[in-house]
Amino acid sequence: MKTALSAVGAFLMALAASACCWIPALLGVGAASSLGFSANLAPYRPLLLGITAAFLVVGFFTIYRQGGACCVTDEARRKRKLNIAVMWTVAVISIGSAAYPNIAALKARQPSQPLSSTASSRTVRLALHGLDCEACAAPIREKLKAIPGVVDVNVDYSKKLAIVSVGTSQSLDSALTQAVKEAGFTATVEPPIQRIK
Repeated sequence: MKTALSAVGAFLMALAASACCWIPALLGVGAASSLGFSANLAPYRPLLLGITAAFLVVGFFTIYRQGGACCVTDEARRKRKLNIAVMWTVAVISIGSAAYPNIAALKARQPSQPLSSTASSRTVRLALHGLDCEACAAPIREKLKAIPGVVDVNVDYSKKLAIVSVGTSQSLDSALTQAVKEAGFTATVEPPIQRIK
């Protein structure tokens, strides 16, 4: 019974710890952002990962402890082997779930490169708010690139900044901030950088 509780507990805690990234991926960016549930769990990620580790330790301790080695039946050996297999499966799934935000962040990283520019393009800088991890940059980038008139997008998680190259003379500021909102975050348009001549 302890093994089953440990396995279920470890699995659920690992899923909750990585919910800030997998819920938007599962439900789609728009649906998940309207829920707001996944972003609310992000501050509790270290606690949830600690509880996951505790459940895994208790489960493995319960399975592998030595006790009552004499008089062990074949049925008891089969149950123990099944429990070991289940616990290792849950451990692998839990570790994978807990690592998902980091793996998604690796995929979301893009090399820092200058934005492509044309003679008629201009640059809009957006200050981003509510980002929890590097994986948050991917849905923002996708939403911004989908706006007609956007030429290129560079999202920098460490600076909490999106630099958008716009190839139209009309103002897209409200469309850009709305796109970030649809991705589940907020943004404010920064004033243009004044160049010293």
